[in-house]
Amino acid sequence: MFKKEDIVINKKGQVCKIIDVLENYDVGLGPNTYYVLVPYFGNVDDSIKYYIPADKEGIIRSALKKNDIDSLIDKIPSIKEIWITNPKVRKTKFRELYDSGDPIEIFKLIKSFEKKKKDLARENKFLSFTDESFLREIKTNIYNEFSVGLNVDVTKIEEYISTRLKG
Repeated sequence: MFKKEDIVINKKGQVCKIIDVLENYDVGLGPNTYYVLVPYFGNVDDSIKYYIPADKEGIIRSALKKNDIDSLIDKIPSIKEIWITNPKVRKTKFRELYDSGDPIEIFKLIKSFEKKKKDLARENKFLSFTDESFLREIKTNIYNEFSVGLNVDVTKIEEYISTRLKG
């Protein structure tokens, strides 16, 4: 069970902070315990709040800690890329992988997009707007999580990953 002040990742991949735990709270479905989350980044007035039922597994997870992040980075070279040529199937399947919340799957997606981006650049082509937007969303969310777990500015995360992989 999570508690107030815990840093978690919501189903959208956003870093959030639990600001309250409401016991016997009723949103019309009967009393339940709810976690009240606010985005950790960019929500200075707490205007965005998520009410997450405590009894629903997999809707939120604990943010990665430094040792988990370092272990994940060490696995990056062995993560295999995938690519689905049909854009509609790719969008659905990649979203499914991302929504799983599994950091290995998230890096599989990042590696896949980055490889395709390099392949296309050789032909003076670019990722589609949809693919580029999704890649940006994925990287923003995982880098924000790494920033919190490592206590490093988010602008330094790519450098941290690169240094760790070389080292």
